[in-house]
Amino acid sequence: MDQTLNIISAGAMQAVVTGLMPVFERQSGARVTATFGAVGQQKARVLAGEPADVILLTPEMLDDLATTGWVVPGSQRTLGRVGMGVVVPKGHPPVDVSTPDALRRTMLAASLIVYPDPQIASAGRNFDNALVSLGIRDALAERIRHFPNGNVSMTWLGEQRIPGSIGVTQVSEIKPIPTIDLLAEIPSELQVITAYGVARAAKASEPALGQAFFELLLSAQGRAAIVDAGFSPVD
Repeated sequence: MDQTLNIISAGAMQAVVTGLMPVFERQSGARVTATFGAVGQQKARVLAGEPADVILLTPEMLDDLATTGWVVPGSQRTLGRVGMGVVVPKGHPPVDVSTPDALRRTMLAASLIVYPDPQIASAGRNFDNALVSLGIRDALAERIRHFPNGNVSMTWLGEQRIPGSIGVTQVSEIKPIPTIDLLAEIPSELQVITAYGVARAAKASEPALGQAFFELLLSAQGRAAIVDAGFSPVD
């Protein structure tokens, strides 16, 4: 019977996982299936008992899942850290987000601001907090559009090509999408760097495959994929 490795992953790690999947399939002879989404959504999948051999979420969530019996205790490893970036549809005029004041002016001038749902996505929550810090969240309320995760948000933005539209999410969710341009990261005064990690699932149906993919992520090849996706790797 063919073996299948099941992965539940934060959307921010999608480029890393999908880049390594064909490598792992060639090495192992197994098939890989993966689901991606906002961290809150993906943690809920784990808690609902969806098949998982490897889980990639924030370290805090992995620690919580270890405490509650869903992750093998002590298997958690932090893989990389990533910040938020600002994008426009590909080929649209760039905007200035170099300072907090410039970001405030740019957001107030935007026709539409797209970012992940702050209720379930780290990037959405972090950028929502940045808008509150700038004192403009309420003023922008009618021009904000949320989607379940960064990939869906940025894909929609790139497809719609609405004049004056701007998107924000984790850099690692921006780089794989060809229909948008990454302009810059959020100014350091408002930036929040989010860590993402991996752990082996305690209820895995294929624990040996899970361990093998876990080791691939921690290898030099895995580290290269993490860097290519826009993360600062953890030494």
